[in-house]
Order: sequence, then structure tokens, then C-alpha cells
Amino acid sequence: MKKITLIFVLCFTTHLLQAQNSCALPQEITAGDHYIGIIDGAANPLICAGTGLATAAEWYSYTPSRNYMVTITTDLQVNAGKDTRFHVYKGSCGNLTCHAGDDDSGIIGSSSYLSVASFLAIQGTTYYIAFDNRWNASNFQFQLTEAIPTISFLPQSIPSSSNICSVADMNGDYLDDIVTVQTNQLTVLTQLTTGGFTTTTYPLPGLTTLPGWSISAGDFDKNRYNDLVLGGSSRLTVIKANNTGTGYTEIPYPQGIFTQRTNFIDINNDGNLDLFACHDTARSHAYRNDGNGNLIFDTTFFPTLAVGGNYASIWTDYDNDGDQDMYLAKCRGGAPLGDPQRINLLYKNNGNGTFTESGAIAGINDGAQSWSTAVEDFDNDGDMDFLLSNISDQNRFYRNNGDGTFTDIYSQTGIAAQIGSWELQSGDFNNDGFIDFLWQNGKELYLNNGDLTFTGHDLAFSEGGIGDFNNDGFLDVQFEGYIHLNVPLNDNHWIKLNLKGIQSNSNGIGARVEIEGAWGKQIREIRSGNGFSHQSSLNAHFGIGANTTITKITVKWPSGTVDVLQNVQANQSILVTEGSFLLNTESTESKLFSIYPNPAKDLITIQMSNNQTAISEVKIYDLNGRMVAAPALNQNTINVHSLTLGTYIMVVKNSEGEKSSLKFIKE
Repeated sequence: MKKITLIFVLCFTTHLLQAQNSCALPQEITAGDHYIGIIDGAANPLICAGTGLATAAEWYSYTPSRNYMVTITTDLQVNAGKDTRFHVYKGSCGNLTCHAGDDDSGIIGSSSYLSVASFLAIQGTTYYIAFDNRWNASNFQFQLTEAIPTISFLPQSIPSSSNICSVADMNGDYLDDIVTVQTNQLTVLTQLTTGGFTTTTYPLPGLTTLPGWSISAGDFDKNRYNDLVLGGSSRLTVIKANNTGTGYTEIPYPQGIFTQRTNFIDINNDGNLDLFACHDTARSHAYRNDGNGNLIFDTTFFPTLAVGGNYASIWTDYDNDGDQDMYLAKCRGGAPLGDPQRINLLYKNNGNGTFTESGAIAGINDGAQSWSTAVEDFDNDGDMDFLLSNISDQNRFYRNNGDGTFTDIYSQTGIAAQIGSWELQSGDFNNDGFIDFLWQNGKELYLNNGDLTFTGHDLAFSEGGIGDFNNDGFLDVQFEGYIHLNVPLNDNHWIKLNLKGIQSNSNGIGARVEIEGAWGKQIREIRSGNGFSHQSSLNAHFGIGANTTITKITVKWPSGTVDVLQNVQANQSILVTEGSFLLNTESTESKLFSIYPNPAKDLITIQMSNNQTAISEVKIYDLNGRMVAAPALNQNTINVHSLTLGTYIMVVKNSEGEKSSLKFIKE
């Protein structure tokens, strides 16, 4: 009687499936619980999980009615003590490819050999599922569940591999290409406008170092083709593109630097990219660009503190004064708390070619063993926040207070209090207008909820170079031998800005891009070197949610030039050439103020049209849009004696935040 009752329950709580002979004759299944009696169908010819062929398999097919994140599992209490294996295929019988599968990822039981795997299933696509008899041949259950995904990525293999990833435009078309480095060669996957990539391998005989710790991209010799710097455990080396982008040459440097993060950055703001390299065991070093396409090792050019433990340098304008500062995450194993080798540093740009270390003043010198930092405006309030990942200490989320100081709000963010991570990469992956981040630890992706809290999601990868590899406006990721294509699961809109520097460096590295609309303001900075190791796209990408128009786009170039675009439609890439959209938002027929005399030799007096308002700021631009002066006010009078002869635009802001502009002549 007990046996009959048990069979009765099984018949009504599971789908009792008959043996299926082959891929061509699968049992169609949907979400639910399923029972396998005896595995006696045709063996599966392709192994997607574990090792070793099996002699028989049970075949099922599954076709989703919409996009789902699907989980198949035998990791159920009823199967405790059993050993299962399954494979998930795409394609057609006779031409199958592996899509997912698992052998021993279960956790139920003291020595679990049960199976569980999740994968993205695309609406209308048929997936073949094969349970084989490699271990257990009968009497177990499996479960198929469907979940509507928040975000998902489809992996695609690429014909080259590298643990440290570089994403940058390598042929001048502003599409994101992929660079991988192998022994004595460089491999470039060039993105095609029609989709996909072409692969070209460039020999680098006798390559002195591989990117064991970092890679960065930038056009330091201004020939319009991006060069690379590779950071290894004993030195760095520069890979220079020729003047047609069809070949590369190594420029080895003899200095013994245990190189961690590397960056191309215009340190002295002369329009040429310099090079900065973090040194693990001693003082970090800069290489000065001589303006003739050469990088010169110069210990006096940017002298940092003479201590090691330098891991990740991020160049950012944290104080919104228009120049690039540098935040340096520090980690020195074995150094005690309080040791300067593990105290994070903040080098504030003084605007005159010098820098002042200001970490203590800013409140970010926590003394943790820090490997990586994501520096973004996570709350869209107009200044950069620091998300800090520590390898053996508590992580930090430093919110920018807007006054040069920061407050740690990590405990309020919902981010797991985990340690042991060395990599952070950031971007707006779901195009909702808020920056998310990839984290090489625990939950691999944290989506920004828009209120300075974050929700973690599991992915099959946790780091890599970020770019748009199919030009659909959604950010993808490349890591090792795969690109992970972001599957659009919403109708959110986007905009991409591609920069072409003229006075500034070719990519506009160090530029700030701001967009404004119904949502408020978002900002991005163009950086060479992202997180701890990788290079992500040099294009500025923004998600804008349901909005379809950007009211205003402002590009603030390192040279001081400001380009402004108005009323831009979403879902497009726009090339901004430096100086091509000068001050479009500033009328030169001012209704806010008047000036006299005009022309002027030395002094100009500003008279406000409303005597009740005060002047809060004056800036002067040349006709190329470059800011040339921000003169001090003395009873509404400014001194223009130092300006060269010519025509200028004066922009005045009043105490209520209103701006207006007027041309004047310096004689």
C-alpha cells in the first residue's frame, strides 16, 4: 500500500517521461519538475561538462516563449547521494554546439555530485538537453525554472585570448576593437560596421614583457592611431602604432619597475600624452612626452611619495576645478596599519604644473590594502565618488561631499561586505542612467538602484574590458577568450560621444563629458586605464532610460576648449571634433550685463542689467572656445591687461546661476 501511494504522489507532482532515443526524437518540456526512470537513449557526441564520454543519454527539447534566465538542476533533496551530469546544446541535430551544462556543482549532501547550471534562453530558440549515464543511469528528478532576467550576457568565443584586456579603437573608425597580447605578438580584432570582427596578428619579435598586470591605450605620438603600454612584474614596454595603423613596434624601457596600473595622461597639460606607471615595491614613475613622439623617463616630472605598494592610479577631476587629479589605491602585503606603503593617496592638481598630496584632508587615506577603485558619479550629483575594493580589509564607498572631502557610506549601499577582490570595472549596463559596476568577487555585477543602493547579480564572468562590440548602444565585456554580449532586455535609450582632439590629445583623454535632460545631469571622464588591470572604451557612453532627447551635451577638453551641442536625439554615436561646437549655448547678445569700455586695454567694468543681482563668476574664452582667463573681480571691474590683442567672449554668471556672454576686443 505504501508503494502504491508513493507512485501516486510522483505521478501528480512530476512529469513522468519516457525514454527518448536521440536528439532527433526529444521529449518537449516546459518549466517544472521532471522524472527520469532509465537513461537508455542515444549517447550524446559532444561533452559540455566534466570529462569522459557516456554510453547513453536522455534527450529533451525546450523552446522558451520569451527571453528567460533558465536554471536546470538535479540539486534537489530527493536526489541526495546521486551523481548526475547534463549538457545543453544549441543548433541542430548533427551540428550541435555547447551552450551550458554541469557535472558536480550541487551542494545537497555531504559529498554532492549533483548538477545545476543557469543560462539565458532566447525566445523561439530550441535548446536540446541531454542527461547522460556517465555516473547515474536511472531514477532521479530534475527541475527547469524560468526567471525574467534583469540583465543578461551571451558569451561568444574569440580566436585569441588574454587575461588582461584592452578595448580601444585601433583603426580610427571610433568602433570598439579588441586587443590581446601573446608571446611575441599582438592580436587585434577589428569591429566591422556590418557586425562581427576581422582578426589580424602582428608580430612583435623579442617582446620584452607581457601585460601581466595592466594594459592601457592612447595615441601618445599624435598620429591618430592608438598605442599601448604593457605593465609586467619587472618592467613596462610601449607598443607603438605606425602612421597607417598597419603595424606595431615595441619600445622597451630598461627601468626595473614592478609595474601595476599604467595610464596615458597629459600630466602637464601641454596637449601631449605622458605615461604614469605604478611601482609595487618603490616610488612610482612618470614618463614625460617631449612633444616629438618620445616618452622620456623623468624622475622629477611627477614626483610621488617615495614608498611602494602602489597598485591602481585613477586620473579624475574630483574637485571640479577643470584639471586632472590622481587617486592612488595602495596595497603592501605585510606592511602594518598606518604604514605609508598602504595608505591611499590623493594628488590634487594645483593648476600650475604641481600636485599636492591631499588624502588626509579629503578623508580617503584609510590604510587598507587597496587594489582597485571605480571612480564615477554614482549618484548623478555632479561630482566623482570613489568605490574602493580592498584585498584583505573592509571595502569603502566614498561619497563626494562636493567640498573636496568624502564620506564613507559603504554600510548603506547594500553591497556585500566581502573582501579579497582586486578588480572593479564600471559602466551603465542597463542604460537606466546610473552607473553600475563589475566586481571580481561574490556577486559579479551590482546594478545601481538610483538611490545610492545596489543590487547584486550572478554572472559567468566578473571583469574585463568594457565596450560596445556590436554597436547596439549596450555595453559588452571582453575577458580571456570570450566576449560577453549584453542582451537588451529593456527599451532604454542611450548616447555615445566619440572625441577627436585637436589641441588636446587625439582621444580627448582627460576630457569631461556632461549630458543634461529631464533626468538632470550625468558626467563621464575619458580615461586611459580602468580599474586595476584593463583598458575599456575611450568613447563616452550614457544610458538615459526612457528619455529620447538630450537637452545639452558639454565637452570640456583638457586644453580648456568647451564644445556644446543642444537638443540631441538619443540612440546614436556622435563625433565631436575639438572646437567644432563652440559655446553654442551662450548668446553673444547679452541681456544679463553690459561692459565698458569696449574695446579695452586694461580694465573692463561689468554692469548688471538687474542691480539686485551680484556677479559670482567671470570667464574669458578665445574664439576657439578655449578658456584663457578667469579674472578676479574688484568692485565689478576686471583686469585684461595680460591678454594678447584680439577678440574674446566674456561669460558672466550671476548669484542666481544665470549665464550670459558678450564679445569684446582687447586692444
